[in-house]
Amino acid sequence: MTTINARIKNVRKEAGMNQKEFSESIGVTQSGVSYMEQDGRNVSDMTIKSICNYFNVNEDWLRNGTEPMYIPESTFSLDKFVKDHGGTELELDIMKAYFELEPDIRAMLVQHFKERLTASRTEPSEMTVEEAEAAYIKSRSKIARKTGNSALNTTADTEPGSANGNSLVSNQ
Repeated sequence: MTTINARIKNVRKEAGMNQKEFSESIGVTQSGVSYMEQDGRNVSDMTIKSICNYFNVNEDWLRNGTEPMYIPESTFSLDKFVKDHGGTELELDIMKAYFELEPDIRAMLVQHFKERLTASRTEPSEMTVEEAEAAYIKSRSKIARKTGNSALNTTADTEPGSANGNSLVSNQ
């Protein structure tokens, strides 16, 4: 059974580093690396954590020799992600077909949709007060044209003494 000291040396050798390079990567001195590679020497918890973090080494392996040596890289499955989020096979096929396109064609598509989507909605915070007021007046005038009323007619109908007889004030 190998010691933690031999396993540290193994990590350094597999990384293709000399003691100076290894020491710089984990934040200790070169003599500190030489010391910790000698059988029977103690290694601080902080140094163990530094080695594991920097080299993606399984801490249980470094301390006790329990395999695997390296922490397995996480994998992402598009198929699983789409299915977990209620996606259909067609949606998955569309996504795969998109990523099979040449990068320049994908960039053109992304640009097209960015322009199309941003043109279709203007954020209110991007408008000046005058632009917002003009947009409101324009939208109200469209509604008035559809109903056959103008803004003046609508206002006149609600004014006191209007021709509709809805007046609160009597003109007698």
